Amino acid sequence: MSSCSRTRTKAPRSARSHRNGGFSSSSATIVADIDDVLIQILSFLPIKTLLRFKRVSKRWLSLITNPDFSNRIIKSNHPLPISGFFLHSPRAIKYSFVSLDDEDDATNQRISSSLPLWFTDHQSDMIIMQSTNGLLLCKCSCASSNHFNTNYYVYNPTTKQYTLLPQITGHIALSLAFDPSKSPHYKVFCLRGRSNNSVSSASDSELYHIEVYSSNEGLWRRVVPVLTSPSTFIEFTYSVFWNGAVHWYGLSSRDCLSYDISKEEIKILPLPDLDDEEALLPDPRTLRFLDESRGNLYYIEVSDQSSSDLPVYEMERNSSSWSVKYNVDLEPLAAAFPEMITEDYTNRRIYAFSVIGFVKEETDAESYILLHIPNKAVKYNFIDKTFKKLCDFKPLVNDAPEDHFYRFQRTFQCIKSLANV
Repeated sequence: MSSCSRTRTKAPRSARSHRNGGFSSSSATIVADIDDVLIQILSFLPIKTLLRFKRVSKRWLSLITNPDFSNRIIKSNHPLPISGFFLHSPRAIKYSFVSLDDEDDATNQRISSSLPLWFTDHQSDMIIMQSTNGLLLCKCSCASSNHFNTNYYVYNPTTKQYTLLPQITGHIALSLAFDPSKSPHYKVFCLRGRSNNSVSSASDSELYHIEVYSSNEGLWRRVVPVLTSPSTFIEFTYSVFWNGAVHWYGLSSRDCLSYDISKEEIKILPLPDLDDEEALLPDPRTLRFLDESRGNLYYIEVSDQSSSDLPVYEMERNSSSWSVKYNVDLEPLAAAFPEMITEDYTNRRIYAFSVIGFVKEETDAESYILLHIPNKAVKYNFIDKTFKKLCDFKPLVNDAPEDHFYRFQRTFQCIKSLANV
C-alpha cells in the first residue's frame, strides 16, 4: 500500500487579500505611507473623527493640523454645523454647555455644567464676548503691577489654540469676523471713541472710528471714521457677524451699527418694527435675541410674557428687510411642561422661558429653536411644531420666576472647526 503525503500550499497573495475583504495589510500600509493619498482619504471624514485621528501618530497629527489641510476641510464643508451652545448665567462665572450631538444623547452627556474656559498660562476664567464660525472672541482681567489689565483673545475651543490680541484701550466695542468660505484669516474690529485731547483731522462730527486687527497682519490699523450721533445707538454691548459685516447693538437700541467689511462702509441696520406706540426704547427687562445661522439673521423680542405666540423674524442674506419666518406656539409646551407656567406680581399668567439659539438646517423642515424653560432645554421644530427635551439643568437655589426667564443671559454657538488662530 502506498501512502500519499499531504502538502499544504499557500494561496496566492491576491486570493488571500480577497478573503480579507479585498485589501492586504501591505496594500493598506502602502496607502497610509503616501501623504497625498492619506490626505485625500482624511478629507472625506467629519471633523469630530479627524480630532480623534490626531492621536494616531505624530505624522497624522502633523497632516491634520497642517493649515493647508485644515483650511481645505473648513472651506469644503462650510457652513459647518452647530454642535452645541455655551450658556452663561449672571450668577456664575463658568459656563454650561449643551450638546446637539445625537451621540451625546445616547451616552447621557448632553449637558456639561460649570465648564471653565481658561488657558494654561492664565489663572483667570475667560469671558466669551462673541462666537463666529467656530472661533470665540474672549476677554479676561489679569493682575499686573497692582492693577488689572483686560486682555482679549481669539480662541478655537475645538483645537484649544488661541491668540492674544495686541493691547488696545479706550475702545467702546469689539467684534470678530471670520468667513472660512472666503478666507482662512479672521479679523477683529474695534469701535473707538474720539479722545478728549485728540485732534481730529476731519470735522468735529467724527465721533467714532473703526480699527481692524487681521490675523495675517498682526497689528491694529485705522480703517474708517464713524460720522453719527451716539444717541442713535445708546449702547454697543453685543455683536454679530453676518453677511460680510459686523453689527453692534445693545439691549436698549432699536438699530444696529453695521460695518460692511469689503466696502468699508458704515450702515444702519434697523431691528424689526414691532409697532410699539410712540417708538419707545425697549424695556431693559425685555427678552431680545439676535443671531445668525447658516447665512440668515434671526431676531426675537418678547416684552409680553403672557402671550403664547412667539414670532421669529428673519432677514435673508443680501436682504435689507425683516419678515416673520416662523411662529412658535408656547401653549403645547406649557401643557407638556406645566412648570413653565407661573404668575407675575400682578397674578398674571406668564410663560417662563428664554432662547438658547436658532439652528437652521439644510431644509426648513429640519430647522428648530432651542429654548430654555425651567431647568430644561427643549428643542422645538419650526415646521411640524414637535418638540422634545434635550437635557435637564440643575435647579437654582431660591429661584424666582424671573430667574427662569433670564437664567442664561448670554449664549454662544459652538462649531467644531480646525481653523488656525
